[in-house]
Amino acid sequence: MQEEQIFEAYGPESGTSYRLSLALASAFPGKAVVAIAETFDLETYARAGGCTATPRATPHAQIEAGWRRNQGLWHSVVSGVFDVRWKEHDLVVAHARWVEGYRPTTSWFVIGGDRAVVDDFTSATCEFCNEPREAVLAFRGGCWQRDGEIYKAIQAASFEDLVLSGDMAREIRDDFASFLAAKAEYAKYQVPWKRGVLFVGPPGNGKTHCLRATIKMLDVPCLYVQSLKSRYETDDANIARVFDRAREVTPCCLVFEDLDALITADNRSLFLNQLDGFANASGMLTLATTNHPERLDPAILDRPSRFDRKYHFALPRAAERGRYITQWRERLDPAMRIEDAQVEALVASTEGFSFAYLKELFLSSMMRWIKTREECAMATVLDSQLQTLREQMKTDASPTPQAAATAEPLFDFP
Repeated sequence: MQEEQIFEAYGPESGTSYRLSLALASAFPGKAVVAIAETFDLETYARAGGCTATPRATPHAQIEAGWRRNQGLWHSVVSGVFDVRWKEHDLVVAHARWVEGYRPTTSWFVIGGDRAVVDDFTSATCEFCNEPREAVLAFRGGCWQRDGEIYKAIQAASFEDLVLSGDMAREIRDDFASFLAAKAEYAKYQVPWKRGVLFVGPPGNGKTHCLRATIKMLDVPCLYVQSLKSRYETDDANIARVFDRAREVTPCCLVFEDLDALITADNRSLFLNQLDGFANASGMLTLATTNHPERLDPAILDRPSRFDRKYHFALPRAAERGRYITQWRERLDPAMRIEDAQVEALVASTEGFSFAYLKELFLSSMMRWIKTREECAMATVLDSQLQTLREQMKTDASPTPQAAATAEPLFDFP
């Protein structure tokens, strides 16, 4: 086939990567040219000290700038050529971004005289970029992004900030820790080394905080699925990408928060197949939460080998509300503190409150007391705010929580 026929077969857009590769091969005769995407990111590797990368002035390097509140102004070369020094080797790396079929596409090209060196450098860069390292890999918009904010929230969480009844704290820690340590035992008895756990219960009772504390305790890469919707890909394609990436970084935690909002009748089949089908899921710990278990298909909620264990988080009972309110009282400024009798009255009057509503009760009362402390006692302010929040609860669209629960609820402090 002639060169012109190759271009015709590729088409005007889908042949871009090929034409770039051909142009680079012409510009660097006798050199190996390897194209790679997805997990390769030269600038990230260079910033970490893995190599040095200097953009060439010719051809023109297209520099993209952005701004983030906590980072300030940042720059990145979206199309250009770098001179790279890695160990004792000199390489060239080209980066290009274009639109293909209405979808932004990016590709890296590694160029060197020794193909083995090119492959070793590419492998080292991909291995480094594939590890989250002080970030969570968050899936949104059809692609993975490193998210430092979610990572910080995980690092701030602790089981010390949670109160659970009986041995539930120990059960959770032992359940997950023993799974990660038991790879050899699973292999010995030919049991698939994978685990699925579901946190179930009404909103505001500690599922998310417990999830974060668990991930922090395990100290393995975390992949967080925020959305399966994207402009150019189907849910099924995105689900496949999620599980493919998770398999690359096992052992890992694959997190689906608000599972009932992510998995629908349209994408359920592939999701179930990825959880327990023929595809290898060894070392994958799938953690999910749901406020609405009634919206989940029984094939997800009840069938073994998908979510093997369920932990339930219910509204706090009087004993838990008493402990929570007492903890808050001890944290208040002495001028704000309420008496024991007022604590008991508050416990009795907050039946049906979640921990999130109890937290809001104290925070909103503190702010109002600061404005009116010359006129009202803290107990009076709390009572007034309680009535306001109770009216708000009546208009809350959340369904009535299930009465049955197997675990004492959790709470955390700001």
